[in-house]
Amino acid sequence: MLWTWLLLALLPFLLLKSAFMITILSLVGIYALAALGLNLIMGYSGQISIGHAAFMSIGAYTSTLLVMNFNVPLVFAMLIGGLVAFAFGILIGFPALRLSGFYLAIATMGFVVAVEQIFGYFEHITGGHAGIRNIPFPHLWNSDVEKYLLVLSVLFVSYVISERLINSRTGRAWMAIRENETAAAVMGVNNAWFKVLAFAVGSMFAGLAGALYAHVIGYIAPSDFGIAKSLDLLAVSVIGGMASVDGPFYGALIYVAMPFLFSRSNVPLSIIFGALLIFVVLFMPLGISYYIRMFRMNYLNALLVHLKKSRRPYGMFVQTPAGRIHYIKYGNGNIPIVLVHGNFASARFFEPLIKKIPQEKYTVYALDLPNFGFSDELPGDVSIEKYVDALEKFVQTLGIRNFILLGHSLGGAVAMGYAVRNPKNLIKLILVDPAPVFGMPRYDESAYKIIDVYRKNPELIKRALMMNAPTYDDEKFFERITADALRMAKKAFIGNAKALAEYNYSDKAKNVEIPVVVIYGDKDVILDYISMQKTAAAFPNGKLIVLKDIGHSPVIESPEEVIRHFSARV
Repeated sequence: MLWTWLLLALLPFLLLKSAFMITILSLVGIYALAALGLNLIMGYSGQISIGHAAFMSIGAYTSTLLVMNFNVPLVFAMLIGGLVAFAFGILIGFPALRLSGFYLAIATMGFVVAVEQIFGYFEHITGGHAGIRNIPFPHLWNSDVEKYLLVLSVLFVSYVISERLINSRTGRAWMAIRENETAAAVMGVNNAWFKVLAFAVGSMFAGLAGALYAHVIGYIAPSDFGIAKSLDLLAVSVIGGMASVDGPFYGALIYVAMPFLFSRSNVPLSIIFGALLIFVVLFMPLGISYYIRMFRMNYLNALLVHLKKSRRPYGMFVQTPAGRIHYIKYGNGNIPIVLVHGNFASARFFEPLIKKIPQEKYTVYALDLPNFGFSDELPGDVSIEKYVDALEKFVQTLGIRNFILLGHSLGGAVAMGYAVRNPKNLIKLILVDPAPVFGMPRYDESAYKIIDVYRKNPELIKRALMMNAPTYDDEKFFERITADALRMAKKAFIGNAKALAEYNYSDKAKNVEIPVVVIYGDKDVILDYISMQKTAAAFPNGKLIVLKDIGHSPVIESPEEVIRHFSARV
């Protein structure tokens, strides 16, 4: 998150009197950057590398020699060091295509040993095994703070690049290769290209880390980047968490800070670090980042949900036999319209539609279904039939007759349930990207547990709502309906998903002779055209309308088109 990076940027200014602590923080960033590269190679693309420190040395020596011998500006020298490491990553990546598992591990281990010996051999260029001292770092104010900010800047850019790659087609290809190379190839993934790319990008990050190390510490030697350092980077990745963008930071924090914490004890650091590795492998096998993420989701996000959910009702209430129902009323026309929202939504979801409905012609009622928004929670298990009961009680209590009923998504299933019970009370049934007439697919329990994650994550809910309305870009609107969604009953997150798989109105729909319009956005990522076609065909007077380049939510993406069908003949 951006605020985390801003906090890290401000941190050295609180430690101006402690140059040592600022240097420790710089080293944390450097090792996090190197481990980030290793994570792309091992955690995401599934290739074993025990020679990652070799690319650090390539970047370190390249940058150092360019600055000291050719007066190349520091930033350019570092970038060149990263690019040289990138090139060596390609050179190692191609032979590695024929190797896997332990054989690849041995090959990369041989590479790091060879690079260490090569840098030690050319004494007149690299300083031999004695290394290079007094590596310059140009500065204007406080060199320690400037070094830290440079490290943080490179780390931030690298994290952004990594996240973009991981969340793109490239990242999906890497993870497919990691899980099963044969299956990935069958699905059209170019295994060779993506494996080499992972090696090259991971090596580039290591090269940048090595260049930063050289100019922050001011001294490098071949032994600084030997096999021991490669194993350290592997340990950092395992402790922090493989296949995790923030894992390398947590691992580096422990790796760099631990010597400082135990510097005055008589216990050898190797014993402490080894014990920590055993503990993590046995009791935290997914790495520290996973458990921090779970803690944040289960506890910190719970607080965030409490703070972000809607506080004040924006409509009015009516007491019904099904409990108190919250709703909004608009217009004073002669034709009533009742709007029933979908999952993760509320009456507020229809605001863009309501604003465009002619108020002199229609009177609109948009309600929060029970278990949603500000309406009461229904007792017992969740079911579509219970929602239909509540809708019936709402309509009866308000005395609404001869009306148009519009249901969207889950609300479409509720609207169909009402229509098969009370067809004579309706003028027309409009189903906007509804759950199919025969119900949604039934998933296994693990899928329902994933759905429950939304209950504690406002950002996931917001992203899901935005994904379902790809052509509507009012972010403040999505924040408001997300705040309403956070008021959903806990049992409804999984309960709604199960309820959508437990109804089937196919047979009863044959008796509904009123006009039925099914409106479907062809960019819908939840529903398919065939199921919408079958839903429309289930009603004697059903008609399917397909909207081009519209997603799952035409009521907000194309409200004028939806309104046009209020009075149109079927």
